[in-house]
Amino acid sequence: MRSGFAWTLAGNGLYAASQWAMLSMLAKLGGRDMLGEYALAVALTAPVAMLAHLNLRAVLATDVAGQRRFSDYIAVRFGVSGLALAAIAVVALVFGRSAGMAAVIFLTGLAQTSETVSDAYYGAMQRRDEMDRIARSMMARGILSAAAFGMALWLSTELAWAVAAAAAGRLLVLAVYDRRMGSRGEATDWAGTKWAGARSILRQALPLGGVLMLVSLNTNLPRYVIERRMGVGELGAFAAVASFVTAGSTVVNALGQAATPKLARLASRHEPAGFLRLASKLGALVFGLGLAGVAGAALLGKLILTLAYRPEYAAYTGLLVGVMGAAIPGYLAAALGYAVTAARAFDAQVPMFCAAALICGCASWILVPRWGLAGAAMAMALAAAAQIGGQTLILRHAMRRLEQPE
Repeated sequence: MRSGFAWTLAGNGLYAASQWAMLSMLAKLGGRDMLGEYALAVALTAPVAMLAHLNLRAVLATDVAGQRRFSDYIAVRFGVSGLALAAIAVVALVFGRSAGMAAVIFLTGLAQTSETVSDAYYGAMQRRDEMDRIARSMMARGILSAAAFGMALWLSTELAWAVAAAAAGRLLVLAVYDRRMGSRGEATDWAGTKWAGARSILRQALPLGGVLMLVSLNTNLPRYVIERRMGVGELGAFAAVASFVTAGSTVVNALGQAATPKLARLASRHEPAGFLRLASKLGALVFGLGLAGVAGAALLGKLILTLAYRPEYAAYTGLLVGVMGAAIPGYLAAALGYAVTAARAFDAQVPMFCAAALICGCASWILVPRWGLAGAAMAMALAAAAQIGGQTLILRHAMRRLEQPE
């Protein structure tokens, strides 16, 4: 598991750095408004992409008994991704204030959808404990998309061309590497694809897609309110500051993804003591990570914001400390989410995340007008706290089920 964590951290870390580099390039070459437009496009398309995501990687990776064929999983992935692209096109037409903004929204959605396809192939690699291959893919995808994004932005000064170049880079890695490596050793006889199996996978994974959509809404609902109440420029500033939360999320996701196969095996063997021991270690590591993030923001925040973006972003140092503090319950909630998913407690997560999204939306609407960007961080922390409470209850029920003899 340590080897898997190391590779996952390397892959996720470099990929997250590439995404942050894109924001930095936007701030330096395009300014706050262009950064805000990109953040708005991501906020509008992410919930659709996450619903279509279905967390199929987790479903496939935890299918340790091989109950469904790999080709069934991929059939579901391509079918749902096609529907997602159609829905994103509608979002672009409805919310695009100009032809250029509509293009940015659609191309952002295309880039996100390509990632969901790659993620399905990652599920097969993760089930085989091939975390090194996943990491190599993420490294290549991050470097190529960021380089293409920066070059297109520098040459054209147009956001749409930059996003198109990034999407092309991600699609290239999917076609050349992910499809070949993910399919290796798997049942890829498409003639043998069973539509009954695909429908069963869809029924099982759809609640997880709903969960991911709600998680995305918890992240983006404050951003909708910021854009509406404070303007796209302030949304750009918030997105720039909040991007540093991704550094911690990278480690959290690496830990969670590396632990998922072992947690799933412990759950399948009905070993609740071992399951809880590993989940507790995961939570403790994540909490320590969050505290370190707050300390780093307090000590080095002004310097980091100045170097990463522009000198005027140093005025948001206090916001950075607040955002990193609000990230601690978010990190804990993410870690618990991996444990809940490994226990295959899928359906119970939907009402919990509905409640968390409702809390986040209401808190954003109340707190952002009163406290500004700090209110958005408060809303996200409240939603994460509600999520932790719900996940604790779900895990308690799952542990009672695991205590029953096989």
